[in-house]
Amino acid sequence: MKNNSLDDIVKISIEISSPAQNMETFDTILMIVREPEQGSGMDRTTAVSAADELSSHGYTTEEDAYKAAVVAFSQTPAPDRICVCVRKQATGSEGRTTYENLTDTLVRAASEAGFYGVYLCGFDDPEDISAAMAWAESNEKLFAFEYTDYDRLPVSNFGYYRTFGLYSGSAGTETGDSPAENRFAALAWMAKCFGYDPGTETWHMKELAAIVPSALNTQQKQDLESRHINRYMRYGGCNITTGGYTLAGEWIDVIRFRDWLKAEMQTNIFNVLKANRKVPYTDAGIQLIAGKMEETLKKGQSVGGIAEDAFDADGNRIYGFRVTVPMAGDLTEAQRKSRKLTGCKYTARLAGAIHAVEIEGYLTF
Repeated sequence: MKNNSLDDIVKISIEISSPAQNMETFDTILMIVREPEQGSGMDRTTAVSAADELSSHGYTTEEDAYKAAVVAFSQTPAPDRICVCVRKQATGSEGRTTYENLTDTLVRAASEAGFYGVYLCGFDDPEDISAAMAWAESNEKLFAFEYTDYDRLPVSNFGYYRTFGLYSGSAGTETGDSPAENRFAALAWMAKCFGYDPGTETWHMKELAAIVPSALNTQQKQDLESRHINRYMRYGGCNITTGGYTLAGEWIDVIRFRDWLKAEMQTNIFNVLKANRKVPYTDAGIQLIAGKMEETLKKGQSVGGIAEDAFDADGNRIYGFRVTVPMAGDLTEAQRKSRKLTGCKYTARLAGAIHAVEIEGYLTF
């Protein structure tokens, strides 16, 4: 005898919910370049994983775009890819070559590719650098520049938290002229440090392949330090970056870790709201949000960006982070009706990094 379907008695529906992923990238560089001398380069922002790939777009080994890519991919760790965007040019008055507004170039690149770092290859005009600084600041990106003429610092506004500069001049020859590769020193530094996960790195004391260190006297070092300009110098037989801060004086790794933490927490909390048919406006529902906040902060601890719990000399616990959320009963009817949860907060201690050590010692008989 044929059986009737059990759906008549026990009906089961199974929903499959795919979690959202953090789509932000914190390891990809956008390099703005000129068109190749022969041809028009590429029609849109294009990712390359080796310098030789630029040859298929018309660039020769003698052009800056190719040389810069060689420097970037020479680092250890090396980037998986670099996004390359051609800044469009036009013929201006008297036959002079002009370029599109740099902000327009950056907006176009952002619509075509995902990236976190911005680098200008061959565009060192102070107006272009200022435009890139402003765009990076308002779009949560990092912008890097270098300069080799000590007396011609291309910036005058040092209030930017997302721009860092590297002096790479006075290197390599008795006359003080720097090797051609030093014109891409900031790109080399960014390419190397983007190879580390956010929170695991400091940008201080990094060796850069193909870059020659600067020879600076004490006064020059102090002047650059006072303006938060980073250097590449030789100590203990090693060529290393010194500094690791943005123009405003904040550490580069702190800015990058903060951006990663924000994106990670947003994704985790979005997944709570998406995966559940309803997150109730009750203490239990609020704790689901708090749990994801804590999960993100614990991950921040595991990668080294947030400090672990510690104890002071009196044995008091110093928490690495704390999360506070409101109780449902303390919220007004209007707040609950709005279906927007406010008042969720956290505090966390940055793990930081040791860049220098001072030791006092005493020898006695």
